[in-house]
Amino acid sequence: MSVNVRLPLKAVSASAVSVIFVLFSLSACSGASVGSGANSAATPPVSTPAASQAEPAIDQAIQGIDAAIYGYGVIGAYVSSSDQKKVERAIAALNRERLTFELAIGRHMSEIAVAYQLPNPVTDAASASALAKLLEMKLIALFNEVAQNSTGLTKTAAERASTKATRRAAGWNTTSVPKSTP
Repeated sequence: MSVNVRLPLKAVSASAVSVIFVLFSLSACSGASVGSGANSAATPPVSTPAASQAEPAIDQAIQGIDAAIYGYGVIGAYVSSSDQKKVERAIAALNRERLTFELAIGRHMSEIAVAYQLPNPVTDAASASALAKLLEMKLIALFNEVAQNSTGLTKTAAERASTKATRRAAGWNTTSVPKSTP
């Protein structure tokens, strides 16, 4: 039995963040597994040929979503109150996308406790915004991979998730963002 505890953004202090490590390195996006233990609950998968072909990409996308949600928790400790609202909206959207992908593969992937490490230190609002954009850029690639390897509603959901990630990335600063779908 696992217990999922989510703290409100205001409960995370800057000093507490120094203890937290967020690993969202290229390995998290390249298919290397993060953490240890089983990635799925005891629920048997409901597989279709299209879902089983896309399943590795969907698994990677869900792992990326989990890392991004964790990263947004760190980001929230450093940004202004108006940007904290963006963080909260991003976390809510990512939780919905995670559920959509779990439904596509017919099983729940448990959120295992892992230690993550930031690719760069987050010390202020500017570095937090840069991390938010980086997280979204990595998610765009993962969602595009799901779209390329799936069909039907899963493909549509992945394309929509990629488009939303593109918008969120663009909202964190003004440099160019890649096209959302292949």
